[in-house]
Amino acid sequence: MNKVVNLYKPQGPSSFQMVQSVKNILSVKKAGHIGTLDPMAEGVLPICTGKSTRIIQFLSSLPKVYTAEMVLGASTDSQDATGKVTATGGNPESTSESQIRSVFKDFLGRQNQIPPMFSAKKKQGIPLYKLARNGITIERKPVPIQIYSLEFQKKEENRVTFEVQCSAGTYIRTLCYDMGQKLGCEAHMGHLVRNRVGGFDEKTTLTVEALKTAVADGSLFSKLIPVEEALNFLPEIRIKESFVNSIAHGIAPSKSSLETIPNRFQPGMNLRVSHIDSHLLAIAEPVVDQDAYARLSPGEVAFKLKRVLI
Repeated sequence: MNKVVNLYKPQGPSSFQMVQSVKNILSVKKAGHIGTLDPMAEGVLPICTGKSTRIIQFLSSLPKVYTAEMVLGASTDSQDATGKVTATGGNPESTSESQIRSVFKDFLGRQNQIPPMFSAKKKQGIPLYKLARNGITIERKPVPIQIYSLEFQKKEENRVTFEVQCSAGTYIRTLCYDMGQKLGCEAHMGHLVRNRVGGFDEKTTLTVEALKTAVADGSLFSKLIPVEEALNFLPEIRIKESFVNSIAHGIAPSKSSLETIPNRFQPGMNLRVSHIDSHLLAIAEPVVDQDAYARLSPGEVAFKLKRVLI
């Protein structure tokens, strides 16, 4: 079992508990999720099983899409509905849709966000949430994030529903609090649904019950996602068949071993290494860009291997 489960996490259990459930249902020893969802949140939680756990590092940076509810009028210590109210203020009922849309525009683009105390971020090896539970608050370094889009959906009394597309590492509850401050209101996140993680869509998710049913009726294979499909967003390098064994032994491909390459590439990019039948062999990174590549001799190496997958 070396595939990805596009799981739907319900409200209540932690992401870790969902991973344990998948391991038990599929009888696999190794599994790991892509992007933590807090217990109060629900939605898309891709889980890699078996050898597919090797690709988690290349999926963790995928952008996310959420539908969130911002509650105006009160802030909490956790910045969501599970926490204790720490402040009240503002005039939520009179806050207009046009004011909200204007503030949304202010939060688009690249910015720094201070992670909440109730988070899995660590300070000297200790998760911040453990410090927070003991009443300890420490200074946190801002983290660079990006908000690609913010779409207003509705406002009912003091509750604002919106859709946000953002970079990995963005805390939506912190976004709710920060936007509330900009509106002149205390605020926290009331509800959160993750609709998409990269190419993993809510429409194709499986619940735990659906996963159990698929195991029982023999339809499991068709419900899981191969690593090739999970990584098809990465540009592809194709290797000649005669060099596949070298890749398996961790030998970086020389220019003469390459059958096809992307039109443009540069150091820092991740690329998937495949051969004729698109079977995934490895993940590689360019050591030169496409212009320098053209000047390399056939025996020189243009791509270094980051992870061998066969």
